[in-house]
Amino acid sequence: MRVPLSPLHSVEIAEAYAHLLAKPTERDYPLHTVAKKIAPDGRPLVHSELVIAGWRTRESFPLAAKYPVHFLKSYHPWTLHGDPGVEFENSRAAAEILGSPPPIGYDANSFRSTFVPGRPLAKLSPFTGVEPPERCLPLARTAGPAALVGLWRLAEEVFAQLGKLHARGYAHGDMELHNVIVCLAPARAFLIDFESATRDFVGPREQWEAQVARDLAEPLRLAVLLQCGLGRQEGPLAEAALEALPRLFRHPSPLLASLDAADRGEAG
Repeated sequence: MRVPLSPLHSVEIAEAYAHLLAKPTERDYPLHTVAKKIAPDGRPLVHSELVIAGWRTRESFPLAAKYPVHFLKSYHPWTLHGDPGVEFENSRAAAEILGSPPPIGYDANSFRSTFVPGRPLAKLSPFTGVEPPERCLPLARTAGPAALVGLWRLAEEVFAQLGKLHARGYAHGDMELHNVIVCLAPARAFLIDFESATRDFVGPREQWEAQVARDLAEPLRLAVLLQCGLGRQEGPLAEAALEALPRLFRHPSPLLASLDAADRGEAG
């Protein structure tokens, strides 16, 4: 049974769950735990899951009736969490700017959104978790060209989306590769997790430029490392990455040497 997740996505649900879609129970039915955050003392803090909306949820949030299978992030009441209403408004504004799936709703301790089926870009990049960056250079030189080109296209897409946000005075605030979801159908990268975003920025130019630089740091690091395997590329992302290289890496010399070697077609 195929069920819409958003205006862009759908998912196949086992027939065993069909009755929960047609005749929902009062409470949400949990399908899959996406993530958990636990305090050092063992207390649960945040629980993120994929749910089938119950009838109370569908009555409260019109989009939950349209997309009953959706993402639910629950904050335990004793935690000092941010305002889910802010996350909702930030997500709604980002969806309007980027044309991405919209959020569904919120209450005092939860946030709901349409679900993007895919994998985080952090899990697709061969460089994730590799320190220091110099250890990434052999990976860049030995990775298959198809994989490098595919990652380069995704990095270009992320860079373009951030540019659209920044042009509207909107900074993501937590732009790491795990907050980019790569979806296969449609083949596209989606930015998620706008809890820390800044909208309609008004303030000193230096503060705004610092926010933009923080947003771009991870995509630009990825772009530098990919070019260490591909050779120098053309376009706005390539130019921005090479310009920022000296401040993105503590020791830029090995990366510059690797770029030169890639340009000459030399193996590692």
